[in-house]
Amino acid sequence: MQILPSGLALPPLPYAIVLVVLTVASVAALYLLGPPVTGKQVLAFAPWMIAGGAFHAFHQVGLFPAAAGPFFAAPAVYVTTFLLAAAVWIPSTIRAQMLDDPDRIARNLAFLGTSLLLALVAVAYAFAVGRVQSSVALVWLPIGFLGAAVLTAPCYYLLALRWTGAVDHAGLGGPLVVFAHALDGFSTAIGVDVIGTGERTPIPRRIMDFAETLPTYSYLGKGWLFAVVKLVLAMGIVLLLADLVEEEPSQGNLLLAFVAAVGMGPAANNLFLFLLGPAI
Repeated sequence: MQILPSGLALPPLPYAIVLVVLTVASVAALYLLGPPVTGKQVLAFAPWMIAGGAFHAFHQVGLFPAAAGPFFAAPAVYVTTFLLAAAVWIPSTIRAQMLDDPDRIARNLAFLGTSLLLALVAVAYAFAVGRVQSSVALVWLPIGFLGAAVLTAPCYYLLALRWTGAVDHAGLGGPLVVFAHALDGFSTAIGVDVIGTGERTPIPRRIMDFAETLPTYSYLGKGWLFAVVKLVLAMGIVLLLADLVEEEPSQGNLLLAFVAAVGMGPAANNLFLFLLGPAI
């Protein structure tokens, strides 16, 4: 049975070698430096996660030159985005250790990641404005993030009421995980039920095929069930990782960041594609 999304392909060998060498060097540097990974840093990674989805959308519509394209195809784009973040993370860690100011790491990651993301959003809108057939396409990006926030707030509030201690232990990474997967579910529902896109990943496609057989299909479409499943899984993962975050903060927060990225990257890719239009 197919599990991975269609369209994944390893980059050509020269590109793969560059990515592997740089990744090994970056991971080794971070391992030797041993920066503490805090909840603030998990939040600071969020704009980088969104930027990764935007990079891949740019590649899909042909905005990158051919020579750079393989770095931004899937799955290489995840490695490329990590390397860009590491280029900020590593020197920030060195400087933070020199000044005994660990919060500097999160500040630098957040500032430069947000600056990069705003630049990508500006490029995306500049590309889309003269190209989209309907102005509705211009609002999907903010609607997606707002809709995910509306879904996340009550769900995380109820989670905190029932499992207060676990939510406290999870820290700032907890709500980011739930938001990221709410965004993935909500953006997918917009795509399949409003815009009419397909779904490349087999398991979500099966969930939505099942939702299409339910009596609710005529009223709610088929994407809602996937969004609910994503929310439930995200909240469950937060509860499962909460104790690890409390006992081993760096390991736990790294896992929360990874889980958030798995939702945030594809969700951002969906929303940027809605803005940019079909591949050219």
